[in-house]
Amino acid sequence: MSATLNEQATLLLNRRPEAKTFSIQDLLDEVLRGKVRIPNFQRGLKWDRNDAKRLLDSLYRGYPAGTLLLWETEAKADEIRFGSLTLNAPNSPNALWVVDGQQRIVSLSRMLLAPSPDQDDFALYFDLEEPGFVVPPNSNKRQDDPSRWLPMTVALDSEKLMQWLLDHAAGSQKRRETALQLGRRIREYEIPAYIVRSDDESILRDIFNRINSSGKKLDDSDVFDALNGSRSESKPATVGQISAELEKLDFGHIEEKILYRLLRVLQGFDVISGTKAEPPRLTAEEAEQAYRQTTEAATSVIQFLKSDVGIPHYDLLPYKQPLVTLGKFFHHHPQPSPRSRELLARWIWRGALNGAHRGDTVSTRNALLRIVPESEQRSVEGMLEMVKQKPSQLPDVMDKFNFRYAGSKLLALAFIDIKPRSLETGNQLDVSELFLQQSGSDSSPLSQILTSPVDQDKDLLQSAANRLFHSTHTGLRKLLIDTSDPEILLSHGITLTAKNSLNKGDDKNFLILRSEWLRPRIEIFFKSHARWEESDRPAISSLLVEDEVI
Repeated sequence: MSATLNEQATLLLNRRPEAKTFSIQDLLDEVLRGKVRIPNFQRGLKWDRNDAKRLLDSLYRGYPAGTLLLWETEAKADEIRFGSLTLNAPNSPNALWVVDGQQRIVSLSRMLLAPSPDQDDFALYFDLEEPGFVVPPNSNKRQDDPSRWLPMTVALDSEKLMQWLLDHAAGSQKRRETALQLGRRIREYEIPAYIVRSDDESILRDIFNRINSSGKKLDDSDVFDALNGSRSESKPATVGQISAELEKLDFGHIEEKILYRLLRVLQGFDVISGTKAEPPRLTAEEAEQAYRQTTEAATSVIQFLKSDVGIPHYDLLPYKQPLVTLGKFFHHHPQPSPRSRELLARWIWRGALNGAHRGDTVSTRNALLRIVPESEQRSVEGMLEMVKQKPSQLPDVMDKFNFRYAGSKLLALAFIDIKPRSLETGNQLDVSELFLQQSGSDSSPLSQILTSPVDQDKDLLQSAANRLFHSTHTGLRKLLIDTSDPEILLSHGITLTAKNSLNKGDDKNFLILRSEWLRPRIEIFFKSHARWEESDRPAISSLLVEDEVI
């Protein structure tokens, strides 16, 4: 599967790359014409607004901003999106595909070509009084001094810039001169580029890999996509596209590094790539199959976690590595028996509660070895054997709550089990939808009830007992005090006695009473899912042996 040194030696360019320079204005004109394209084998955008701001500041100061590497070849008509900028690119026989420079070109396009000054997440203004690039000032600042804040969306076009200056004629001469100088320095800045002309895409992939190995490292999945992804119509053609496809299942965003590990496992590679190991190189057919199989396996795992395990969102999964192990299981046993599914659910809960799913490399490899293609029963038995140890203690409602850790995620799942209802409407909360509204795995819709010190006891304030699910994140104390329906209150583990303590301002007693009500129910919840006391015998049907044919 991997390209040998002899094979790589045949990757020769017939023509040396052409060296030329583009002014920023000319380069972005090519972007607007739809001539600049981003291949599927490129990684997704890794920069944020601060990275883009530093680039723009370098151009303004005249600092070097690196070299572009472009591949000139044909491109079909397509819709191109760079942040808020959407372009209808026509068919082109000599499009410029970006091999190196994607982050810079996309960032410049979003800052300078966005249809609205404030619409894009990369939007920037220039402070004409104290020269420097800033995030969009609030409306009051702009109204108070409109000639001070220059939107970067007008800086590239001299006519737009002049019109902006006419509209803000009250500005000082110094500000006008600064604005004109800024526009000129950005427009006329020349960035060097190499243009490669070749019909052999493998050459471009090899160049991309060498650039990555000598510069800032990409993620392993990015490198794999660069070497194996395709510009064909076949989808998914990158790990990122797999992640986007899976988001349609309303399970949240699955990290690409986890999906890449699953892909490696399904293709027979070690789950973790070594620091000096060459990334796998597959044929076009093998790569297409790898992306498809990974998508199918991950889809089965997500459906299983939601329907059988009771985990409605990826961020609620206490440990992420089991997704890879389950992916291998469902790949080899796509239609497991109901009994196997029940035992696999126990495997998830037990490993989460006793820490066996923590995911160090040795234990992960060991778990994957337990899955054998020829026997569903033996696979399940081997997996259960690894999580048989009961924990000395279970997560407690008085523990410090930090959603980045497994114990807090487990408590969150126990809170979901009592079916929390809105304090405002009384309707049962759609917790999965609440999580889909969050960004980042270190946040959750579990909000603090009390926000000020509880009798100087910070542990109480930071405990899980001081958290509840709700769509409203502020003013929860007042909402609780205003709520009189005992069923709504109890859906959050709050008895009327506990509420009375809250009403009287006895916050400490409120949290203690709430924890006393929740604790036994949480323990029952964990035990009913892990089922350590029950038999793990397989389905009777798996033990039956067909009569020998004589």
